[in-house]
Amino acid sequence: MGGSVLGSPVKSAMPNPFLSADGAARYAAGRPDVQPLVLERVKPFLTGTALGVDVACGSGQCSVALADLVIEVRAYDISPEMLSRARPHPRVTYALSPAEALPLPDHCADAMTVFMAFHWFERGAFLHEARRVLKPDGVLAICNSWFAGELVGKAEFAGVWQTYLERYPSAERDRRPFDEAEARQAGFSLHSERFTHLVELNREQLIAYFLTQSNTIAATDAERETPEQVQVWLNEKLAPLMPEGEVGEFVFGAEIRVLTRLG
Repeated sequence: MGGSVLGSPVKSAMPNPFLSADGAARYAAGRPDVQPLVLERVKPFLTGTALGVDVACGSGQCSVALADLVIEVRAYDISPEMLSRARPHPRVTYALSPAEALPLPDHCADAMTVFMAFHWFERGAFLHEARRVLKPDGVLAICNSWFAGELVGKAEFAGVWQTYLERYPSAERDRRPFDEAEARQAGFSLHSERFTHLVELNREQLIAYFLTQSNTIAATDAERETPEQVQVWLNEKLAPLMPEGEVGEFVFGAEIRVLTRLG
């Protein structure tokens, strides 16, 4: 059943800008593949590799990256539009499900990943569900990767980035910090680390990436601007800094929070 989609639509716990057909198409087309690099830091914490679960899988980038670490992947998302664009893989099965109520038996999974989505969940309910699904010593990896607003060698890019954030503010999400005390209360130990890495993008690729961000998707879903208007504005701002065909090195931040199930 690799690459298949099962289930029925369900609602999101938080307002989620990635549910529309347009947003899903832009996401699938424009997100850089940073997941393998991030998950490589999770690999040393795995004690089993039979089954991995990717929650809020979107278009399947993390699901396919997780398949490099485990034998089988079950991947879930609440968006049929995202799942319709999920990357096929012979050892990944996609299905519709909320993060807080996964259609899986107790203590079946060795690993669970959440990439750039924990802030959309009902947090307590999801952590309870993750503990139910994971085996003892199973690992929940909550991973984030974000654009740091820096183009190597061009300090003036910071001004463009600030103007972008003012024009397209970040969408509402759960921004509460997550710490060792909350992890322990949910039945997990916690290892956290942050790091930076570089992503090479030309101007066209950078614009495509910006069009995947919740900032611009929220603006276009609300019909404040069309995707074409966003693209034209970005091109006008970026063209003086990035001539046609030039590839820039952009700084991305990343974080892994590895929660190991206790008991």
